[in-house]
Amino acid sequence: MYLKYFGLTERPFSIAPDPHYLYMSNRHKEAMAHLTYGLSQGGCFIVLTGEVGTGKTTLCRNLLSDLPENVDVALILNANINEQELLQTVCDELQVDYPESASQKQLLDLINAHLLATFAANRHTVLIIDEAQLLSRDVLENIRLLTNLETTKSKLLQIILIGQPELNDSLRRNDLRQLAQRVTARYHLGPLERDEIADYVNFRLAVAGCKQPLFSRQALNRLHSLSGGIPRKINVLADHALLSAYAKTQSMVDSKSVKAAAKEVFIDGNAAPTGGEINNRHWWSLAALLIVLNAGLWWYFVGSDRVAEHRLVSAMEEQTVATESASNRLETADSSNVATVTGGASASPVVGPNQNAVDESKTDDAQLTTIIKSDDIDPGLVVIADEFLDEADDTSIPSLLPATPRRPTYDDNSAFGAILDTSADVTGRISALRNLAQAWDVVLPAELINSPCDELSREGVACTDASSWDQLMRLNRPAVVVLEQRGQLHRAILFSVEQSQAQLLIGDKVHSLTVSELKARWARPATVLWRPGTMGAGLLQMGDRSARVARLRNRLNTALNVADMPLLAQVNEPQFDLDLAQKVFALQSRFGIVADSKVGSETYILMNELIAPDSTPVLRRRRP
Repeated sequence: MYLKYFGLTERPFSIAPDPHYLYMSNRHKEAMAHLTYGLSQGGCFIVLTGEVGTGKTTLCRNLLSDLPENVDVALILNANINEQELLQTVCDELQVDYPESASQKQLLDLINAHLLATFAANRHTVLIIDEAQLLSRDVLENIRLLTNLETTKSKLLQIILIGQPELNDSLRRNDLRQLAQRVTARYHLGPLERDEIADYVNFRLAVAGCKQPLFSRQALNRLHSLSGGIPRKINVLADHALLSAYAKTQSMVDSKSVKAAAKEVFIDGNAAPTGGEINNRHWWSLAALLIVLNAGLWWYFVGSDRVAEHRLVSAMEEQTVATESASNRLETADSSNVATVTGGASASPVVGPNQNAVDESKTDDAQLTTIIKSDDIDPGLVVIADEFLDEADDTSIPSLLPATPRRPTYDDNSAFGAILDTSADVTGRISALRNLAQAWDVVLPAELINSPCDELSREGVACTDASSWDQLMRLNRPAVVVLEQRGQLHRAILFSVEQSQAQLLIGDKVHSLTVSELKARWARPATVLWRPGTMGAGLLQMGDRSARVARLRNRLNTALNVADMPLLAQVNEPQFDLDLAQKVFALQSRFGIVADSKVGSETYILMNELIAPDSTPVLRRRRP
């Protein structure tokens, strides 16, 4: 109805999962990178989760369109099936003939024979299951059994599970731990940020034939607040808002049209909170309650001797905290089950956070706001060339175990193997991540609701996988490494590499191991922790245009200056142009990381290290 009026060739906000309309936000790029990595590494399971309407299925269809010619795909859209129906559906998708009366074993044998034949023909098979949160425990176990189909060198079948957050709850079940341990890549797809809404809406309008903005800034803000950043809700609201604007013969969609659309599409006339969004009325009630409480506390203290008494007690408590923080801040609630690094005399010390990080909120943002309209970006994201260190950057993290005494080096297999054999109770993944997280002043909850990396992300700490020793050396951060002993996997914290020796923390004890022995025991990708800060960890590349690119220019210029390399011609330009791509390529080449002119986690981590070398935890001091 409104298409011709607004110059559109088709509806721009259909909720159909059309890959042409997939807007690759930073989160979608990261999710795609995880999926691609998981497929390229030949792992068993890849898990993609997200709230309803975040774009999981569309992302999956986009992935399918980019798969190589030699990949066969079995796609299951209806996950509400039993074990027999699962195997039958896989056979149907792979065009494997089977008798109606075939048992589960017969179906499994037929699938195995088909996979062996395709493998011999140099073809690869991927099974994708959408709405996987609907799978029962027994079906999930049958899916795990499918991954047992393998040759001596590789798996014959890779499986991608796509579902809502409830899928993670299923995978945390103790009786499904074998399946969970086979997950080689996972990602939780979150909603769009407020500053991504305009790009998202304008991108879809452009695909539908309209090259000019149709939504006012106020309308876009209202879209975000009512949708919570969920793309499907944005689509439904935007579609009805266009219809409302058309009915009123408006050339632009205003916030009133969006509000009217919400009354039509939402049951209660307002957006249902999806990410902890709270109604304004509740915020005012909470604020009023806080005012009353503060007034009561003021009345309690002011005008009496309690003021002096309170100050004296506070001073004594501060002194006590200062003397005891080295040990107390590293204790966890689950000390009976988790081996922790303590600050006692016999333990390896972990230093508190560096206090010299620049407070970004105090920087002068006038220079950048003259280039970019102030209502287009969050002022809190604006920085100037030499005042950009984020409070949350990993550049403000202390070195991990900086004063570790020299330990005997285990050169032979059996000696170090004995250490692992006697440390099985403290070499689990969660235990190791707990210990490593404490160096970032993060204490994981005793009872984990989400995966450790999901919990860490809530604290601003990112998990990055290093699939090889070379990649780990490029990342150059302390990491949880996975070592094999007698068929069992053990996790240890690698915190230092000096020439041919590696320093490892196992439980609360430090061990020295030759790098060659460590590499020989390397079993799975290592996990590196780092703080992306307000810069974020999303991929930036040539052609991008955003406030994050302007921030990147500031950060990169400082890193280039430290490395004594040519600087950028433009510092605060929000466009990722050829000059920026060339400078990124030069920095990457100089320090031996993958030189592709794209700015991802390896490049962010390198820049942080160059900018604050004395306060950044590293495995070794690298030289250009």
